[in-house]
Amino acid sequence: MPMPFPVRQQRSVFQHRTRLNYGALLCWFMVACASALAVPADTNRTCRTGSAPASVPNVQATRPLPTTVSGQVDFLAGYYRPDGTLLGTISLGNPDRLHPMASSFKPLVVHAVLADIDRGRLQLATPVAVSDATRSLGPFPAGPTPLSKLLDIAINGSNNTAADLLLLTYGPERLAREVHTNSPCTQVLLTTKGWWTAQSGLASSVIGSRTAAGVKAYGALPFEQRVKVAGRLIVAAQQVRASVLEPALDRVFASSSYDPASELDLQNVTTPRAYLPLVAGTLPGDDLSASSRALLRHILSTGCCRPAAPKLKNAQWWAKGGITWRVLNLTGVVERPDGSRLVYVYMNSLSNTHDAGALRASVPPVVDWIETQLQLLAQP
Repeated sequence: MPMPFPVRQQRSVFQHRTRLNYGALLCWFMVACASALAVPADTNRTCRTGSAPASVPNVQATRPLPTTVSGQVDFLAGYYRPDGTLLGTISLGNPDRLHPMASSFKPLVVHAVLADIDRGRLQLATPVAVSDATRSLGPFPAGPTPLSKLLDIAINGSNNTAADLLLLTYGPERLAREVHTNSPCTQVLLTTKGWWTAQSGLASSVIGSRTAAGVKAYGALPFEQRVKVAGRLIVAAQQVRASVLEPALDRVFASSSYDPASELDLQNVTTPRAYLPLVAGTLPGDDLSASSRALLRHILSTGCCRPAAPKLKNAQWWAKGGITWRVLNLTGVVERPDGSRLVYVYMNSLSNTHDAGALRASVPPVVDWIETQLQLLAQP
């Protein structure tokens, strides 16, 4: 029986500040969320540039979330005919609220690189070297790594360095513009090392200190200006060793002056409504060559996060999660035997749970909750 999260799933930067054993950690996680989380006003940001046609019905999710869930939760799922027509949606919370993407942005990078392979610009065997400049948080294989392996471990293990190397190979500004064109409420501007360096305060030469007005000013920039500053942040991040970055970031997260709004100012962000069509168009890889499509589907069907024993009849279930400090995102596409598809985006930020291990422990009941909502959406 497959595990909901593979053993090699990338752990959060915050892992080294919480040293609880797993049993104690899980017990703490189950009881620590009794009080409601006060949501800072500046984190309640919304973005909406379009909507489903008025003829598309939406139902509200009625089943309560698992008791282990806290913070801001927004969810949207869509039911699509085989021809791509949207039949209906189901939602919880505010699908137009912005959330940090965490690792849920990585399929966009993998898909983009596969498209370049189809164009003949890259090859699966192309080796990519890692250096102190490009190494992000977490482990990474030694020596040059072929693109084929980077594509795999960027999803299966959610390896941050692999995702960053792929994005640097494709071109961060190029992908940022492509995503922005298709989804103006989705901003994929930075490598993981880029946003963590900015958030840790180690990119003060570009935007000032983490708590300075420069952070909010960067977050408020129009896209054309912001994408240029993002490029400078990526360069600044390459001057910082991962061994220096991680403790600096841990200190920020542990500080009483930590500003949750910096997650939205400095990280890649989207809304469930904005990301739903991108997930629908990216994870299946319908626009790729047969070989690239098969590879993408294999990668996305062998990582996290699906039910261990699905009750929902499906031909394929492609998924990608994202976990970082106080954030749990789950995205996926379920292809039904008749060719119809159920697409979902679950975004949970500002969780009371600060530890990645505890957030990971919450995934199975959340995935089961999502499956229940998809069953409701797909019923006749």
